[in-house]
Amino acid sequence: MAYLRVEVENNIYKDFDLEQGRTSIGRNTKNGIVIDSPSVSNNHAHLNFEQGFFLTDLRSSNGTFINGKKILHTKLKDKDIINFADIPATFYE
Repeated sequence: MAYLRVEVENNIYKDFDLEQGRTSIGRNTKNGIVIDSPSVSNNHAHLNFEQGFFLTDLRSSNGTFINGKKILHTKLKDKDIINFADIPATFYE
């Protein structure tokens, strides 16, 4: 099973199980994965399962980065390091 490990405070992490379909990510409490940080947009990105997990930035103010490179849409690989603005996360498959 795939999951996303998000750093919610300094060296404190929360794991989010990822299921097939779509998972929304952002500051808004209606998202499947809520990241409570002013640097993260209300609706920052989403993960979509289409024969693998794809991450799409939703025109966020501060960007989404995979392994240090800004992305708009990309397929994730095991242990990819993701930054939602300045909030780090790791994808595990």
